Amino acid sequence: MRRLPWDSATKVDKHDGGYHREQSNELYHTVRWTKLSKKFRANHPLCAECNRKGVLKESQCVDHIIPFPICTDFFDESNLQALCNECNMLKGIKDREQIQKWKW
Repeated sequence: MRRLPWDSATKVDKHDGGYHREQSNELYHTVRWTKLSKKFRANHPLCAECNRKGVLKESQCVDHIIPFPICTDFFDESNLQALCNECNMLKGIKDREQIQKWKW
């Protein structure tokens, strides 16, 4: 079974009832990703999801349409979209469900 950064087995309970999540995949912390995501957002300044709904909102992050680790090429620009933080959070919830199904 593959271990993912957000698997509950990797969370450590704290006394305040919160938890500590492991750092995201190391690919997100490379110079290559930093340059790619910065360039992508410069070329896609609006949130793709908000734009689909007819709302103009500034993008704040770059998202994998087919979630990583399911996608075969982490750096494939055709699998990227610019999102605002709110849309990215909501998509992240759906992505985790999709990844959990893919894992099994």
